[in-house]
Amino acid sequence: MSQHLRRTALAACGAAALLGLTSCSSGAANSSAAPASASAPAASASSSGASSATPIPGPAAGTDGLPTGTKLNGMLLPATDVPQKLRLDPSSPKTTGDAFNPPTSPSAAPASQVCNMLNGAGWINASGIGYASFAQNDYMDDAQDMFAQELDAFRGNDAATAMANLKQAITKCHTFTITQGGQSYTATITPKPLPGVGDEALEAVITSPSFTGGSTLVAARVGNIVATTYDNDQNNTGTAGVALTKALVKNVPATH
Repeated sequence: MSQHLRRTALAACGAAALLGLTSCSSGAANSSAAPASASAPAASASSSGASSATPIPGPAAGTDGLPTGTKLNGMLLPATDVPQKLRLDPSSPKTTGDAFNPPTSPSAAPASQVCNMLNGAGWINASGIGYASFAQNDYMDDAQDMFAQELDAFRGNDAATAMANLKQAITKCHTFTITQGGQSYTATITPKPLPGVGDEALEAVITSPSFTGGSTLVAARVGNIVATTYDNDQNNTGTAGVALTKALVKNVPATH
């Protein structure tokens, strides 16, 4: 068929914006510069004028030992490790640079959006957990085959929470509707076990009887860093994504 099972990176970014995340790993203009929201508002003074108010944490709060976006970018798989038919999308590299996003409160993905958020680059945003730093890029070909990779560093226990939330989202979205070109199609997302990768990992495959090929999603946590990939292929279900994620995880040092 001429249609392809693929959500564009921009679509994933728009869904992330609904979460109120401080930056978007799938299309926002946030390349090597610090996030626009990097400066937290000052705490308001008490009515007596004393500085007894609890200070609002700054962007670097809780980031001891976490890599910056610049360092995460250096851990991404190089072009030589990606299938030769795919080329780097020059508009896709994004990173928080040498700064950190400020702490944010968890914000559950809207139920009406979460399933489509899983179907594209930046699908970690379906977890509803804000990251401290990130780096990502996408590789594509003219047939819209695609490999997207992303590394996100989280504060505290947020990385484990993000993984748990992704597992829940995949379970809830077993059957969902894809809208492309004004038409709606039924798709299925099937989780698969993925033992022995990082501290924990998950794999899921998206297919539809209305589309050729399919997409494989993989998420793996190494300490406070979560690696996510999205491999869309018109000839299979993106099976190369698992091996590519395993290679990506080997680049990630444990952070706790």
